[in-house]
Amino acid sequence: MKAIKVKNLVPGMVLSQDVLIPGTGVILLSENTVLNVEMIRRITSFNIEEVLITEGLKSSEEKDEEILAPIMAKSHQRAIEVVEDIITNYGEYAHEEQVIKGVVGDLLEQVELNSSLLLNLTHLKGFDNYLFSHSVNVTILALLIGETLEYSKDELNLLGEAALLHDIGMLKIPISIWDKPGTLTPSEYNEIKNHPLYGEEFLKTNNLSNDVQKVASEHHERYDGSGYPKGLKGSDINFKARIIAIADVYDACISQRSYRDRLTPREALEMIMLDKEKYDPDLLKTFVSVMAIYPIGSMVELNTGEIGKVIKVTKNRPFRPVIQLFFDREKRLLEEPIRINLSEKSNHVLFIKRTLPAEKHKKAIELMEGVV
Repeated sequence: MKAIKVKNLVPGMVLSQDVLIPGTGVILLSENTVLNVEMIRRITSFNIEEVLITEGLKSSEEKDEEILAPIMAKSHQRAIEVVEDIITNYGEYAHEEQVIKGVVGDLLEQVELNSSLLLNLTHLKGFDNYLFSHSVNVTILALLIGETLEYSKDELNLLGEAALLHDIGMLKIPISIWDKPGTLTPSEYNEIKNHPLYGEEFLKTNNLSNDVQKVASEHHERYDGSGYPKGLKGSDINFKARIIAIADVYDACISQRSYRDRLTPREALEMIMLDKEKYDPDLLKTFVSVMAIYPIGSMVELNTGEIGKVIKVTKNRPFRPVIQLFFDREKRLLEEPIRINLSEKSNHVLFIKRTLPAEKHKKAIELMEGVV
């Protein structure tokens, strides 16, 4: 147990001792009570200075996730390493296609096991291995969309393979161009615009399926005809390429690059919606339903002042996600984060006041790194 000032209480903390009304023996709140906003207000109204709370109390779901998270993190990192090895050395091994199918199969199993944990992992990346982590993360997002569309297992596997190899044409372009810190020259940009064709040519030479080739060729085409390299429009664009176009842009936006800072998940979603004419409208609706109003990874401030990270989307309740609180009302970092589900009745008076802008989002993440 630990004594804590009442002004520092946050919803989700658990009392380790009865709270008595001052000057009486009357119990205001009993031991083991999980505090919500109304209870904290009641304690405050009696001018009680501090209470005793239980430390480290976790639900069975949290305990399960604590076991699963490091396993999935290792699998995610292993997928990135395998993809890097296969893509950079394609054509040198006898069973590359089987390895790719294996990576996609593993990612699909993880999507089905706990998609929320997997989405949280897509935010933990630098830019030193961007091309390969991006390929893995686009695959995860594409599989989530495919599942929502009720794709068969075979179709999901094919979609995953196409997503994993969608940017393989970038390997023909010098890293000094595609990861250039400054503004690209017109000739450099034109070379970047050729990478879909390079990818299609490479995959065709290696006898990959037509769908996989089309995704590599067309993932930068846009529904309104404004994309490249061929300026295809609407249904002329391969359907799987239309799926991966959305996943590709979203992950690129939330990724840290040498030439720009990452956008927050909410900013990335808003940017895509501002350009909604560029994407298949039905697929865009599906993607928004998957990511929700407050996408996983968003840093949000509650109406009561606490700040936390969205860690799980609540199905059919897009405004009421599960949040991990990291900062109290005074914006002080909690010693241990507290999980709170906004969809639970006990939290009905809580709501998300705003998402943190990019600079505050970045600063909060930096402060949290020591306790995540």
